[in-house]
Amino acid sequence: EEQLERLALLYLQRWGVVFRALIDKETLAPPWRILLVTLRKMELRGNVRGGRFVAGVGGEQFAFPETVDSLRKFKRSRETAATAPFYCLAATDPANLINLTMPTRKLPRLASNRVLYRGGVPIAVMESGETHFLREVSADQQWQFQQMLTKRVFPPRLRSYLGTR
Repeated sequence: EEQLERLALLYLQRWGVVFRALIDKETLAPPWRILLVTLRKMELRGNVRGGRFVAGVGGEQFAFPETVDSLRKFKRSRETAATAPFYCLAATDPANLINLTMPTRKLPRLASNRVLYRGGVPIAVMESGETHFLREVSADQQWQFQQMLTKRVFPPRLRSYLGTR
């Protein structure tokens, strides 16, 4: 039981929010039904909170209380700010959960495939060199989003690590 609790803490630290589809992706993870009992006990002790934190994912979800607070602040700021930053992730990036949060849209995990997010919401995907829009966007925005998906812009710290300029 102690090992299961340590494993649950590890998953919470790694992912922030834990749910069945995410645990099913983990190699050597215990069955969800076993981990669920541990997470529910942790919730009763007040160590974690249960609820619905990730849209598009069914079933029980768990997170640390401070994670829940951060998610609530993020949601409030996202709803009020149309200037949220864009993020482009490769389909192979472990942080890219589009296949879990959008079950109707499956994006093959290839390095050439990418997803464009704004404020945590997927806007467009590039699959096999073609851009597909997940939201209604104007023609100007379509061009802008295509450029973001095809450009490989790295932050300065990452550029020095990769040896690129």
